[in-house]
Amino acid sequence: MIPLADAFPVHVADGKGGTFTKLGEAALKSCTEPDSVGSALAGEIDAGKGCLGESVALYKDTHDNQFNLAVFTMKDPQETVKLVTQLTMNFNDYEVAAQAPPPGSGLPTLPADSGMVQAFTGQGRAMVVGLGQWSDGRTSDYQELVDHLQPLLTSVSKNVARYETAD
Repeated sequence: MIPLADAFPVHVADGKGGTFTKLGEAALKSCTEPDSVGSALAGEIDAGKGCLGESVALYKDTHDNQFNLAVFTMKDPQETVKLVTQLTMNFNDYEVAAQAPPPGSGLPTLPADSGMVQAFTGQGRAMVVGLGQWSDGRTSDYQELVDHLQPLLTSVSKNVARYETAD
């Protein structure tokens, strides 16, 4: 698995003069923890060759919007392609959970019915899932939120790709 510090930079430019700031990161005990992934994704992982691990990070932007990134390191790169394809085709099925902000972050824990967007990439054995939520939990302007998530997802995906292609 890619080390947390290599996958998740402390700061990422948002492309509009602002910055995403990392609030926390963790390596999870498994890729199928019920509080972290949905039953459909857990079933797909269990039915395949398996997953080496999942790591997650929470970021905020300058407006306190929340962005979660999860990196799943699969045992078989072909399963990465399969999972990214399946998740992309079911974009309204949220199979990766948003992480609650850590105490002292100044961010609220958003309610379960707050709006959320997700996007996916795959690099070798690694699947990267990005989630975005408005700071006020609103359920509108989704395309704007997807577009805002993209620089962060791209940055983490590039880090993961460098790690996956290193000898």
